[in-house]
Amino acid sequence: MKMLIVDDSKAMRNFLQHLATELSFKTEEAEDGRAGLNKLINNDPREPFDVALVDWEMPNMNGLEMVQLVRRNKTFSSVKVMMVTTLNSMDRVSAALEAGADDFLMKPVTKQSLEEKLQILGIV
Repeated sequence: MKMLIVDDSKAMRNFLQHLATELSFKTEEAEDGRAGLNKLINNDPREPFDVALVDWEMPNMNGLEMVQLVRRNKTFSSVKVMMVTTLNSMDRVSAALEAGADDFLMKPVTKQSLEEKLQILGIV
C-alpha cells in the first residue's frame, strides 16, 4: 500500500510517515498542494497511491484546492483523499467533502485514529 502525505510542516510529515510505516504503507511526501499534485501526476502508474493525507492550510496551493484538482482528474479516481487538519468547523468539513475528500481526520492524529479512518475507507 502506498500513501502520499501532503503537509507544509516537516515535523507533521515525519510523524505521519512514522505512523504510516507502522501500518505497512510505503510513503511519499510533499510540502504543499502543488507539490502533492505533481507527485500524483508523476507517480509510476504501476505503483499507484492508495490514499493521500492532505493538510488544509498550506502555502502555494492549499489542501482544498488540491482535492478539487485531484477530483477533476479521472486518473486519480481510485485514490482516497483524507483531509488532515486542526480546523474542524462544520463549514470546513462540508467544504472538504463537497470538494471530493473521502474523509476528514482531526489533529492531533494518533495511530489509532488514523487506522480507524483507513479502515472506514477500506484501505487497511
